[in-house]
Amino acid sequence: MITVGIIDMDEQERTETKKIILEKSNAESTIPIHVLFDQDTLASSGRNQVPDVMIVDIDHQDSLLVERVKSVFPRTEILVLTNNCDVKTVRSCFRQGAVGYILKETCLQSLKIAITMTLGNGSFISPFVNRALIEQAFSAKQSENLLTARELQIANGIIEGLSYKMIAQKYAISLDTVRIYIKRIYRKFQINSKGELIAQLTA
Repeated sequence: MITVGIIDMDEQERTETKKIILEKSNAESTIPIHVLFDQDTLASSGRNQVPDVMIVDIDHQDSLLVERVKSVFPRTEILVLTNNCDVKTVRSCFRQGAVGYILKETCLQSLKIAITMTLGNGSFISPFVNRALIEQAFSAKQSENLLTARELQIANGIIEGLSYKMIAQKYAISLDTVRIYIKRIYRKFQINSKGELIAQLTA
């Protein structure tokens, strides 16, 4: 028996999602799935009822909801179900503990497969999201290729949150030299801030 929880969907979406989870897609024997609870808030869920999988809808919600759910149910596998395919949001959800990411528009009918795959130590990610992650990684690599080895070290220092002074100490160069490298990096990427640099090289 697989137990599933559903968090933060409106009533219509919860009903539709529950139906998809419970419906028999074919007559073959599969592991039975039981929706343990489908309340729309964490506060109303009983902590003594721990689902195997929690489906978390982050539409109209901060993706930090995933972290909140994980803190309440640390042993539960979390699947994000959403219309949001922004790469930054996807990566944020994974950092907070999600193990799957499903787009409602294209993969809602695959929810049952996603649940069983997740509990088999796999991870279901919508193909569109997978493609976006791959393209972002390729774009970041192309950006890195524009930089010299030293410029890449400086840029990675910025990404790690190091100050110019700390970067200078780390690579045994002067503070003025760090500033020169930063200007070169900004010029190559046609940007003007640390935030833009981080966005250029990361998700």
